[in-house]
Amino acid sequence: MTWQKKYRWTRTWGDELGLDDKPHEDFVGWDGEVNIGRIYLDRQTLKAGKWRWALQYPEGGKPFMPNTGWLPTAAEAARHVEEAWDEQKARLGR
Repeated sequence: MTWQKKYRWTRTWGDELGLDDKPHEDFVGWDGEVNIGRIYLDRQTLKAGKWRWALQYPEGGKPFMPNTGWLPTAAEAARHVEEAWDEQKARLGR
């Protein structure tokens, strides 16, 4: 089964270019108007080449661990954020 994104993802920095004159590989996920998390291609740490994901908490939510990490692809990172977001919402009865 192929994963299909559920939420809207937009470029964090819009059309701004990085030092390499390429668009930033950096995205924010949205559940309507609520930010659910961020993914970006790590180019600087020992995990360079992997996608860093970071999760937001729904209003009223409690810390959810892990709330950040690295995965091999943008799709895997986005999927992880979306599934963790849905899990948090379910815990809050939403």
